[in-house]
Amino acid sequence: MIARLKDFPFRFPVLSSILLGAFSMLAMPPTSFWPALMIGFSIMIVLMGRVTNPWKGAWCVFGFGMGFFTLSLWWIVNALMIDIEVYWWAMGFSILGLPVLLSICWFIAGWLTIRFSRPQSFERAILFITLLALAEYGRAFNLTGFPWNLFGYIWINIPPLAQLAALGGAYFVTVVTMYWMALPAFLHYTKTRKKLRYAIIAAWILSVAAAFTYGAVRLQTNPTTYRDDTMAIIIQPDLKPEQKMDASSGQDMFNLHVMLTIEAFRNLDVTPNTKTVTVIWPETALDEHLVVSVPEAETSLAGALSGHPYKVELVTGLWRQGERKANGRPSYYNSIALISARDGKLQVDDMYDKHHLVPFGEFLPMEQLLGLTPLVGFAGFEWGTGTKVLSAPGVPPVSPMICFEAIFPWYGASEGADWLVNTSNDGWYKDTPGPYQHLAMTQFRAIEQGKPIMRSATTGISAVIDPYGRIVKGLPYYQQGYINSAFPTKIMDGTLYTRFGESLFFLVLGLGLAAFWHLRFR
Repeated sequence: MIARLKDFPFRFPVLSSILLGAFSMLAMPPTSFWPALMIGFSIMIVLMGRVTNPWKGAWCVFGFGMGFFTLSLWWIVNALMIDIEVYWWAMGFSILGLPVLLSICWFIAGWLTIRFSRPQSFERAILFITLLALAEYGRAFNLTGFPWNLFGYIWINIPPLAQLAALGGAYFVTVVTMYWMALPAFLHYTKTRKKLRYAIIAAWILSVAAAFTYGAVRLQTNPTTYRDDTMAIIIQPDLKPEQKMDASSGQDMFNLHVMLTIEAFRNLDVTPNTKTVTVIWPETALDEHLVVSVPEAETSLAGALSGHPYKVELVTGLWRQGERKANGRPSYYNSIALISARDGKLQVDDMYDKHHLVPFGEFLPMEQLLGLTPLVGFAGFEWGTGTKVLSAPGVPPVSPMICFEAIFPWYGASEGADWLVNTSNDGWYKDTPGPYQHLAMTQFRAIEQGKPIMRSATTGISAVIDPYGRIVKGLPYYQQGYINSAFPTKIMDGTLYTRFGESLFFLVLGLGLAAFWHLRFR
């Protein structure tokens, strides 16, 4: 019986690969059971060692991706459940279509691995890890990009290991994690080579110990410090998607944001040195049309931001309309605006338009060609021009990331900014793994950039994140309220990642290819 179970993965390799990918997903937040990835990934490497046909190898790795991404992203279907009678047709794509698209790069990595390496060899394991890491990088660009749940994010609940992101970013942490998780597979391939086997064990122990020690010392010697001249108020209104979609409740939602802001000011403990208070509202919290068409709205918000002994700036998600298109249809933007109040009037001091939209969520690929606009009703947002640092008099310059943009490491790049802001609306996905995974990726952006992040979500999970990725204050899912906090200070000299970007990641890939070449052609 035991022999049959051990032989099962090799008798049904594609089915086994799907199961291994699904099991490996348990390593991701919020479960963060990292041994699941070590077990699943190592068995997958051993399985690939027995494959001789490149196409079968490609389908095995594709199956591993399907299992991993299907269980990683099942919660996306909750967004369709809000109006299932309209979006029933998209259920299949949400559950299986997206994992298929994300697994394409893995498919290519599997084919190349079998084609250019020998079966049952240590060299194949090295090549597979190298190509799969490169495929993960490719996922950031495949069909506009969706680099969700990189393997490196499994360490978010082990903060010392997460600090590796300050050296080389999330992709560097991911490829290092792949090598760590492959230890059982490496030992399997070196059973008859004792010296190499011992060298692998020693390298594994030393590298994990060094990484943990580096991170632990970094955290221990750098407690969170705060500026004494500026404070933040983060609003979490806890609005359900049904409320956000109901145009008739726009005034009530706006009033709720204003009410929470006023309450937060009443309980704000400022210091004698406080010169600025920054109020942060979540994604699309402010409707430009409402402020323009309802005079009372502008009056109430201006009143909430005025009359304080310090300067107040509102950093808010903004739904705004741009110029009409050539076909006469209006254009809409998902934006972040810096707004102040002067003489009872609101003034926009600076603004950023989201420049990386969510496919099918915020725009429709080939919308006009496929004629899908009437089916979904809303034509979608327009693309902004790119990343930007926002500034206003007296306010620390800020680099904005709207929702989905926080999953791309390079969108955190913020030369000239003192902090980052992430506005989001995770209410579409309810209290599922999705919002927690999104938060983990946002924490990595703070570690990479060495700058604090203020995160405001329509509902869960709003937080103040220090430049080491630590959540110093937060509001859980389904809780209405606000966070009053001083601004954590940034790391003045930045991080190695801010200076060299993905260089360490590509260096490790190069070393992997060199090791493969040596083993293959020695």
